[in-house]
Amino acid sequence: MEDHVEVRGGKRPVEPLMPDVGELFVAALREHFGPAASAVAEREWQLSEHPHPVLPARTVRRAVACADSALSFLQGQAQLMQIEFSAVMGGWRFRQVVDRLGLDRARLSPERRQALDQLMAPHFVSALPASPESLAERLSALLTADWH
Repeated sequence: MEDHVEVRGGKRPVEPLMPDVGELFVAALREHFGPAASAVAEREWQLSEHPHPVLPARTVRRAVACADSALSFLQGQAQLMQIEFSAVMGGWRFRQVVDRLGLDRARLSPERRQALDQLMAPHFVSALPASPESLAERLSALLTADWH
């Protein structure tokens, strides 16, 4: 048989199938996991520092697992931050903002608290987590804009 596939052993293929496979992999990581989680994997596995014309399968698997873990951590952090800023749950950061503004928490109706949580919700689901300071500023603006 003249038509057969030659299999070579070793760590890496002799020549890369695509010269920019490393860049494509990093782009796929960023697209799938978001820039923050991808940045952790890129830093940990040195994916952006040097061009990688070939990526070993174990590096790909470990980088994906690293990005997945980072994403889980960031999502958990965002959920915790959402609880801290929750008007409905009376989170400590919410109370801190209200107290700093000199507002009476008792005057906030349950409906208004629910509306505040709904307006703040999009800030906790983005791929790049917001800082507590920027969230406090946003909550302050919401509280003062509609306070009667």
